[in-house]
Amino acid sequence: MNSRFGKRRRGKTKVLDLDITSLLDILVILLVFLLKSYNASDLKLNLLEGIKLPNSKSRDLGSHAIIVQVDGDKNVFYNNRKIAQIDPGQETISELESELQLEIEKSSPKDGKRNEKDHQLNLVFDKSTNFKTMKIVMHTAAIAGYPKFKFIVQGEF
Repeated sequence: MNSRFGKRRRGKTKVLDLDITSLLDILVILLVFLLKSYNASDLKLNLLEGIKLPNSKSRDLGSHAIIVQVDGDKNVFYNNRKIAQIDPGQETISELESELQLEIEKSSPKDGKRNEKDHQLNLVFDKSTNFKTMKIVMHTAAIAGYPKFKFIVQGEF
């Protein structure tokens, strides 16, 4: 009788399964790509006039730390203030060492424990600076208590 009036009995409807595995794979790949290319840094750098930075293909940015700059004439700047000039015969820069030690005394906590970031130093060298000059600055910083360095260079993006 049901078939005469155009009504048919329907069977149980099947539940459709939606396979989203490939969609999740694509989303994970996009997430990894975006996280890999994301680079946030609060580093603000005021370059001195006449310093030409070397180029780099690295995408890592310097962290917020003390900045020491050396121009092409081997003048050493601490907080954009000239503190010394490097002579070829010297092994350390006493003015830089004293400035860095003062910074350690100012920023050291009362319990005597220093944070790992307190040991970092951002170094900015002119493109024409030779390795001997760089070595003098790095050696002085290490003696003063800053054994970790980051070289600030101009990125090619």
